[in-house]
Amino acid sequence: MPFLIERVTEVVFTIVVVVLLGTGALIGLAVARRQRREQYFQRIDQIRERFGPVAAALLSERIEYQRGLDALKSISGLDRLYMLELLLVAKPPPPDQIPILCQACEDLGLVKLWQRELSGQITPASLASPQGILTRVSRLHFLVRAKAAENLGIIRHKESWPLLVKALDDPHADVQTVAARALAVIGEPESFPMLLNRLKRVVLDSSDRLSLRTVKSAAVSFPLKQADELLPLLEAANGRLRFQSVDILREMVEREAAREEEFQLDRHNFSPELTELFVTKLCFDENPDARARSARALSYLFDQRATLALMTLLEDPQWFVRLHAVRSLAKRKFLSQADAIGKRLTDSHWMVREAAARTLMVFGRAGLDQLTRHFLETQDRYSREQIADEMQRAGLLPSLLAQYASEPKGDEVEVFRQLSGMGKTSYLISTLTSSSDRSLKKKFLLDLGAHPDPQIKTWVRQLAARETDLELRSLATSLVGQTPPERVEDPERSRRGGA
Repeated sequence: MPFLIERVTEVVFTIVVVVLLGTGALIGLAVARRQRREQYFQRIDQIRERFGPVAAALLSERIEYQRGLDALKSISGLDRLYMLELLLVAKPPPPDQIPILCQACEDLGLVKLWQRELSGQITPASLASPQGILTRVSRLHFLVRAKAAENLGIIRHKESWPLLVKALDDPHADVQTVAARALAVIGEPESFPMLLNRLKRVVLDSSDRLSLRTVKSAAVSFPLKQADELLPLLEAANGRLRFQSVDILREMVEREAAREEEFQLDRHNFSPELTELFVTKLCFDENPDARARSARALSYLFDQRATLALMTLLEDPQWFVRLHAVRSLAKRKFLSQADAIGKRLTDSHWMVREAAARTLMVFGRAGLDQLTRHFLETQDRYSREQIADEMQRAGLLPSLLAQYASEPKGDEVEVFRQLSGMGKTSYLISTLTSSSDRSLKKKFLLDLGAHPDPQIKTWVRQLAARETDLELRSLATSLVGQTPPERVEDPERSRRGGA
């Protein structure tokens, strides 16, 4: 202690020198790093300016392939492969450019680099890239593997599918996810059974790192012609496996149906084994989720037993199974089942009732007649409310009003009377107000003009005050108990006179 007191000046001076040297070193490092980054971005700009048009012309086949390849090979430097990666796969290419892009990446050595990186190998090219720190730090190396998997997926390199399947067991979940997505994009048929094996592991082992949604999304992207690979899972003892495999097949079917009008599943695109499984087992599966998801495929099956299976699902004890069945029946070919669908209008669950109303509307006039008949006959208040709401949401009231105007006597007037009694006249009155059909307005006034509904009363008063047609105005006036039309004063004129 006495020593420090005697030499306090030297100690303070030493501390100051050390602090200044440390600060200077940090500043120097920051300046050097900034200069290095500026040089890096300058190099990128130079490469893009010089070789970007060449890469674009090569991919769009505006220049000879070998000539463009030689130009890109002339890029030098330790970071050459990284620069080529920036030029070629920085953005996902259009589908028509993928074959030539894949070939160029193979010829330039990028594919081999990505395959080695995906396998976990540390290459000189990886160390020389600006992201070399990710390679040197083991905890961050998963980013290099993930990027390599993504690049192989972008160029759809089919020969890399075994490596991508192996990457599904990578120690890091992010690499597994990217590998699954790359397999989905590549779509190599031989990789589909591997994906299904991985799906089985994920379903049976809840601790698996790979997300069920990820592996399922990858499996769904494969074409329907590979659906036979799902047979072992569809017949598995585990109910969750059967549910997930049925759901995968459902999405495959819906994707194909979206591409083709009048799509159906027959012996040309659906094997007899799968057909038999759906019509005899899956519609009776003990797992209600599997039963529910089977309905969509059954609705496309070209087999008479499929309709019977759907009718079975329509009476299922689980409401969401009935919901899927009702929605699947929303096709004109099921018009003969309108009565069975109409029974679901009184279902215990509101979503099934709503779906039944929407399905019946697909059948056109026959479905509309079924709806109106049920609306008038049922004593179920919830069913009537559901149908009334659906009529308004689907825009059926203009069609009903058109039928009402053209037919001498129908059920429409009773439907309007019931709607008025329920207080659901806003859309009805709005349609009448915007209509230019004089006979329609007259008929409605005669049938329902005296109804106590407030909105109908307001509409009649407006006709009595503003209607230019003398006959309609006179009729409306008599309904509201006003003076004859020639003596009715305009409210606006009365206010001006009073003023």
